[in-house]
Amino acid sequence: MNTGEPRRIGPYEVLGRLGVGGQGTVYLAQSEAGRVAVKVIHAQGAADPRARRRFADEVAIASRVPRAYTAMIIDAAIDRDQPYIVSEYVEGPSLQRLVDNHGPLSGPALERLATYTATALAAIHGVGVVHRDLKPANVIIGPDGPRVVDFGVARALEATAVITTPVGTPGYLAPEQVLGDTEVGFPADVHAWAATMYFAATGRMPFAGSNVAVIINRVLTETPDVTVISEPLRSLVADCLAKDPARRPTTMELLGRLVGHQSDNAQATVPRTRVLSAVLGTLKETTTLGSGSAADIVVHGEGVAPAHATVRKVSGGYRLHDHSGGLGTYIDGSPVLYATLRPGDRFTIGTVVLRLTEAGKLERVRGPRMPGRRWLLLLLVAAAALVVVVVITG
Repeated sequence: MNTGEPRRIGPYEVLGRLGVGGQGTVYLAQSEAGRVAVKVIHAQGAADPRARRRFADEVAIASRVPRAYTAMIIDAAIDRDQPYIVSEYVEGPSLQRLVDNHGPLSGPALERLATYTATALAAIHGVGVVHRDLKPANVIIGPDGPRVVDFGVARALEATAVITTPVGTPGYLAPEQVLGDTEVGFPADVHAWAATMYFAATGRMPFAGSNVAVIINRVLTETPDVTVISEPLRSLVADCLAKDPARRPTTMELLGRLVGHQSDNAQATVPRTRVLSAVLGTLKETTTLGSGSAADIVVHGEGVAPAHATVRKVSGGYRLHDHSGGLGTYIDGSPVLYATLRPGDRFTIGTVVLRLTEAGKLERVRGPRMPGRRWLLLLLVAAAALVVVVVITG
């Protein structure tokens, strides 16, 4: 650890520095429960009790965001000269570092990145949080897939009343942010998502310049050349980069278009994927940015939106992620957005009960009753008996 670095931050033992940015310095630290990321905020002057309460309120809201594709906020402290926020530690390079070191993404890898980050954005927006600083450095490519980090931090900083300029990275800010609009909402995050995907596909910032003034002018007046991005992502990125926030897709429209289905009913938005057979088969290897094996499951219901979930192989076992908003997948009768599975565990998706076998297969759980043919035979016998009874009784 570098000389001058803190050895402890609150109750957390500092193990080393992870990075430094415009908002603060991030440290890897040890807690009683394991490793965490502690972001020490640069902002000063948060001594106002009202500011501390607003900061705590914003962090509390952000901490309700589901963990799927995000790094959960665990703790925060504002009662010090330099406030800090503690979040789940995700081991892996940022999207910024990945592209800088290995070049732009393309094909399925780019499309999966787009879908996962849009899912994270939908989860963040689902609890009323606006990220305000989505960018490649805030997308971590973890061992189980991409995770969005630092959500809610910008709003919490603004709550301390010591920030006089827009919080965020100029090249990824929306026009309304650089103009200083007071009502910056979900459309700003959609714009930042598109700018981040542009970087992932090209290795370049969509609005680059030699200084902040040049970058801001380009954000306000120029449109990046998206023809270098292949369809179907090209049109979506272009729409999300619209200067007018009202012309950008909503988060759910964004997610719906990514998975190939548009609907007025957000619950009906599911990927176009085949309905898997009764025995779903061994989870096959994929190249999803190191996320391991995965299998999609879609169960269609009579007159209702399909239930859709993914089971993915991760280092600690298997991760179940519901894509139906927690409305389609159940464990022990309770709806889940995500869960960790072990061999032998059962879950229900739609009308189907599935079990993860020791061999890493997903299969239907067959009830203790007779197989279909024996049921048919029993039905025929019952019908014959009914005919006999009718004949005898006249």
